[in-house]
Amino acid sequence: MDRTRNAPSRHARLLPWLCLVALVGCQSVKTPEEVVAKTDQPRELQKMSLPEYVVEPPDIIRVEVLEALPGRTISGERLVRSDGTISLEYYGDVYVAGLTLTQVKEKIIIHLRKFLTDQALGLVEAVNDASGNPTSELKPVPLAKNDRVFVDVLVYNSKVYYVDGDVGLAGRFPSQGNETVLDAIYNAGGLSPSASVSNIRLVRPGPPGTSVAQVLPVNYAAIVQAGDPTTNYQILPGDRLFVYRDPIVRTTLFIDRLAAPFNSVLNSILTYSFTARNVKSINVPINGTNTNSTTTGRGVNTVSPTTPAR
Repeated sequence: MDRTRNAPSRHARLLPWLCLVALVGCQSVKTPEEVVAKTDQPRELQKMSLPEYVVEPPDIIRVEVLEALPGRTISGERLVRSDGTISLEYYGDVYVAGLTLTQVKEKIIIHLRKFLTDQALGLVEAVNDASGNPTSELKPVPLAKNDRVFVDVLVYNSKVYYVDGDVGLAGRFPSQGNETVLDAIYNAGGLSPSASVSNIRLVRPGPPGTSVAQVLPVNYAAIVQAGDPTTNYQILPGDRLFVYRDPIVRTTLFIDRLAAPFNSVLNSILTYSFTARNVKSINVPINGTNTNSTTTGRGVNTVSPTTPAR
């Protein structure tokens, strides 16, 4: 029995499976949309309040101190450097990474006590008498209620989310806690023409120390065309939104990659054949003899040009 005759048939049977793999691709299992609708996932009309913001590099914060030393004002934006500190210029550096804004404010006040008085920092206030007039007696003011030092976030650089796949501008974007899936898609330049509208997923990393991540389906058509907020999730820091490519486009690219080497060889063969045919068709005198000749009988008589009479 000739086994070589069965080889083409085996290859033909494998071809549909290769196309199926190209269509499906290596995609993880996603949570069914019906299951997501019954959960308490934060979404467009049910957003949750995030915990108090924690400052991390490379955030930019604003620090204002009302009564600093003359000529040594503290005002303006401060970059949280890679080592977790901010610069107060003349007053030195303060480590703020991993702290909330309230904690940053308290730490800056404690640091400035090396240079400013408690009265200048607003850490004490006068005690009023029975008639409401201030006395010489002072009482301490809690750091959290201080009204001489202000701290706020100007640029949220440390909390980000990611958009990848077939979008206009894939990349990382700052997360301010209020964005939804639709906002993230528009921030990334919208869907590209080759995007698969029915295959968009939001991947939410699991808690620290675990390897379990949530894969949430996004029904883009329902969000945009029907106004259904079920899968228009609230984007949280660290989320990954991925837009898959349309299966037909993926299959076309897969076939093009398989055919590329064969096309290259075929083009080389055609170019060589065309060049060789053109070379053979050229009739050029090689020895410099005149090709204008006549044949008489068995011989060839060369006709010389007539010499003009003198």
